[in-house]
Amino acid sequence: MTECRGLWPATVLVLLVSAGLVGCSSNSSPAAPGTGGESASAAPSRSPLPPRPAVLRLVGVDPCALLTPQQARQFTPVPARRVANDQQPGSFDCIWSTFPTNPVNNWTTRAVLDHGAEYYLDSVTGAQLVQVAGFAAVQTSSSLADPEKQCLLYVDVAPGQALDVQYINPNGDYPGINHQVACQLASKAAELMVANLRNLVH
Repeated sequence: MTECRGLWPATVLVLLVSAGLVGCSSNSSPAAPGTGGESASAAPSRSPLPPRPAVLRLVGVDPCALLTPQQARQFTPVPARRVANDQQPGSFDCIWSTFPTNPVNNWTTRAVLDHGAEYYLDSVTGAQLVQVAGFAAVQTSSSLADPEKQCLLYVDVAPGQALDVQYINPNGDYPGINHQVACQLASKAAELMVANLRNLVH
């Protein structure tokens, strides 16, 4: 059983990160909800999200650079690690984890380059529109893990792109953990990441 607990955090992280589309209703393409599969020549639908305060494009951004070493130590003393992004070959996600120290807290971020945050408004697990550092964000959960132990945030940083910031406490051992607390922990990291992203792209 000890070996299973040792593998559990990393396994869940990979599953959650890979679940960007799993948690959403099955559309034939990653078009924003309401486009109805219109052709590329048709006029684009108006975004259901409020206007952005800036456009922060994610192409070429290293997710591990979105927290400074000093900021990362607010979350864990363990160095960040990169994990291959199976949905976008050649790119990487970044994971900050307290494992093997308990409680086990994991934060993951990735650049979503093939559709915007509005896509996740169709999440089959439910979605809530929130704000992160002045940007609209879709807050939801993955269907692959207990929603009371995790939170997924998709921040609307650029047209057709989203900053994906996730938190999970896989063992459920964080004091008072529930979906709201998980989202507070995800949002705390996301606020710092968006502020750093502003500096990286300007």
